[in-house]
Amino acid sequence: MTYVRIGVVVALAILAASGTARAQQDARELEAKKACLANKPDRGIELLAELYAESNDPTYIYNQGRCYQQNGRGADALIRFREYLRKAQNLPASEKAEVERVIAELEDQQKKAEAAAAPVAPAPVVVTPAPEGRDEKRLLRIAGIVSASVGVAGIAAGAFMGYRTQQLSTEVTNDAKKMMFSQSKYDDGQRSEILQWVGYGVGGAALVAGGVLYLVGAGRFGGEAHPVVVSPTASPTGGGASLEISF
Repeated sequence: MTYVRIGVVVALAILAASGTARAQQDARELEAKKACLANKPDRGIELLAELYAESNDPTYIYNQGRCYQQNGRGADALIRFREYLRKAQNLPASEKAEVERVIAELEDQQKKAEAAAAPVAPAPVVVTPAPEGRDEKRLLRIAGIVSASVGVAGIAAGAFMGYRTQQLSTEVTNDAKKMMFSQSKYDDGQRSEILQWVGYGVGGAALVAGGVLYLVGAGRFGGEAHPVVVSPTASPTGGGASLEISF
């Protein structure tokens, strides 16, 4: 009888511990839900990450995606939904299709946001050189040197922002591997990428315009005045300028 009583006591202790653990888990799930709904996604994401680490249940990854989505952080939500599909390999077809629909919707929103944030190229610069007059030509050469200097500075700034973008991208990727995320790093990376291409575009345009002004001032285009159009270009994938001279 003694052994039976000991066994019953142990079983009851195990059940009590299990119930306590479940109650704690439920409490954290509720806290995470409240945090996401109260516009505190970082706290909600942290709690869901802890729950996933303890249980390996990919549902918590899906809930992270929903938390980000509810708080307007579509790019972060995309990462979590894609990770959910990678981890939850035995999803029913209907559930998988629903998650893929959400991913497609978020990707479309992201493309529209990137298109709206793309830098607008400055208006073309039209230069009509003066064929005669030493003072006018001298001023053109000075203007060319100044413009070229601005162009070099712009390209250098673009290169620096490119380096900064790559650095922040690496940091965000490393943080994601550790189940961490910094919104400030992500936002800084987005701004740096835009400024990178603005620097390349404006710097390239100023450099080309400076070269044209200097050559015109030096009389390299002959004695007649030839209108010159310099059109700077800038986009999320490149920057520079186009040159058109009318003869």
